[in-house]
Amino acid sequence: MPFSITQRTLTLLAGLLLSMSASAIMPVTGYGEMDVPAFEATARKTYALQDFSKQYRATLEIADNDEVFRPGIIRVFDRQNPAPLFEVRSDELVLDVNPGGEVKANVQQLPYGEQSVLIYQDFNFDGIKDLAVMDGQNSCYHGPSFEVFVGTENGFRHSAAFTQLAQDYCGLFQVDEQARRVKTMTKDGCCTHWFATYIIKDGEPVMERETVIDQTSSSGLARESRSVNRNGKMVADGVERTLWEDDEQRQELLAFRLAPSGKRIVLFRSAPGEQVYYAAVDSKNEVSLLYPEQETERFELDSSAQVLSFVRGDTTYRILGDAQGAVKGMDVVIRGKTTALKVQPGSSRGSLAQVQEALKAAP
Repeated sequence: MPFSITQRTLTLLAGLLLSMSASAIMPVTGYGEMDVPAFEATARKTYALQDFSKQYRATLEIADNDEVFRPGIIRVFDRQNPAPLFEVRSDELVLDVNPGGEVKANVQQLPYGEQSVLIYQDFNFDGIKDLAVMDGQNSCYHGPSFEVFVGTENGFRHSAAFTQLAQDYCGLFQVDEQARRVKTMTKDGCCTHWFATYIIKDGEPVMERETVIDQTSSSGLARESRSVNRNGKMVADGVERTLWEDDEQRQELLAFRLAPSGKRIVLFRSAPGEQVYYAAVDSKNEVSLLYPEQETERFELDSSAQVLSFVRGDTTYRILGDAQGAVKGMDVVIRGKTTALKVQPGSSRGSLAQVQEALKAAP
């Protein structure tokens, strides 16, 4: 006997209710760590995230208190299904709402500025947007960290490779859409920084090159070294350079420019009482010669003749001063052959007398 319209309607409703019931009891895939019993025992409040997608939505259930970092759960939904696709739990989330009372999304001020609990962007350049969901403050110096989910035609897939980039560096990675690269940065204290660039291979990030800038030497100058990916292995590219950057704490004792090249010659120390250094700096602020670099290297200053000299290999460098210690020229002697270098008029600051006093005070 054919079903009546009422019977068909009841059957469809029963199927829908059964589907919803099954969805309700299916365990939600969860990521991140939190003290669940403590969270369930505290007062909580649920907020909607501001619209970030026509297909997906998200909520933030978070402890209802005034702490900066609070336990909470971010749930991501397909708009056509009341059951969450997945959730990310954390003991340290932040609550930042817009004037409408919705939690902000897609705020990313790198490397140390504000970063919202959810970023919706195409990370792997396949034309499908991906999700980064905050899972706490696990990146450098208690900075925000994220679980990353790669968008697919059927939803999202958790990416361990992208998640690692959002955990081990300073905040979320940077997406360079024009270069089709992903970039990360991390640091150790004030003076050592790592910058890495990744290409996308089969939808996942692969390190292409890494630059390390180290300012831990006693000169205080930045030393840059680079590694590149060769057949899946990161190897040094053999290029190292020292960079000159302005520093208010650095004390310049004598500085001048050579003519006609314009190269800067600077004798300086990083702080009073510290080692005196010589640096030859080109137009790109790259230091072509830094002295001393070995414990056995020493300056020689003939105060009566007003000549400062030092030796590197088979080359002797001499800075010549007048009776008052103002620089008047420079000689470079290579295997007995002397080349006289002129000083650019009006470019000189400081004196050999200041260098002499600093050398006396140096360790």
